[in-house]
Amino acid sequence: MDQETWKLVLEYLAVKENARSSKAEIAMLKQKLYDWAGNDRARMEQLEEAISLWENTAELPDDGSWKESFATIKQQLDKTPVKKLKIAKWWPAAIAAAVIGALLFFVNYDKTPWANNQNTIIWTTKTAQPGKIVDIMLPDSSEIWLNSGSSISFPQNLKHADIRTVKLNGEAFFKVKRDPAHPFIVKSENIQTMVLGTSFNINAWKGYSPQVTVLTGKVAVSRDSAGVQSAAVHLLPNQKVVYDIKTARLMRENVDDAKIAIDWRTGKMNFDQTPMEEVFQTISRKYAIKIISDQSFKSCQLTAKFDNVAINEVMKTISLTFDIQYTINKQTIYIKGGKCN
Repeated sequence: MDQETWKLVLEYLAVKENARSSKAEIAMLKQKLYDWAGNDRARMEQLEEAISLWENTAELPDDGSWKESFATIKQQLDKTPVKKLKIAKWWPAAIAAAVIGALLFFVNYDKTPWANNQNTIIWTTKTAQPGKIVDIMLPDSSEIWLNSGSSISFPQNLKHADIRTVKLNGEAFFKVKRDPAHPFIVKSENIQTMVLGTSFNINAWKGYSPQVTVLTGKVAVSRDSAGVQSAAVHLLPNQKVVYDIKTARLMRENVDDAKIAIDWRTGKMNFDQTPMEEVFQTISRKYAIKIISDQSFKSCQLTAKFDNVAINEVMKTISLTFDIQYTINKQTIYIKGGKCN
């Protein structure tokens, strides 16, 4: 989307949000945008995504803190020779439009020469070793709890980046510092999560279906395929989205209590018809222990809840459920026999 067209989008959103604007004026600007899109599918997708994100994701804090974040954007607009508008009346739409513009820029980031600038970015990686949960404060004051066996990478200039981008391997709970002018994006296994400021959990272990659960605020999740994003699925509190690896689809679901998704922060483990292969992986990471079995439990599933208990208590439950025998030798569990119920 070129600069002149983006100015038109900005003006359209501003006029649309102004209570004094006439229906004719709104319709005229909207028609100009759709004339620009024409029959070009890519342009139409960009336009519809911009409007959709404004309606479903952009949200301004009530305390007026967005005004400071928007100061530099306003200065740039004042210097640009475009049709005169009364800035004070359309700041809320402008700041939202700036956020959307930043997102659209990011969506097409890998397709432009700008991507070469990444070579100069210095990334920092933090890791939670098996058996450990790490609390990390990012340069922009966002807080992250990293689950055992997970890692997070972020640029050292995150606080001053136009788009705050981090990369997650594993599972983490995020409390993102709100900054409407600088969206926060998490790139993880097959998905991309965009927020303005909220709290949410991402579970994205390699080889398993990643999922995002929202506790507060709003989140936009899209499928990420070689740097190209699908249309976003928008989540509200007590909603989650699961990416189906087989069908490559994002499926949104309602949950009774999103806080259950972050029980791992206090050492709890919740399994709901969870494949045993995934259960063993979770146990291995939490207790920093290796599990060796003489047979496959690929078709078995477990439904159980464990508080922050010793590994022996966990293995007793699994032993009774699947009729297995086990021994623990230092940091290795040996499993014999067993059958699915």
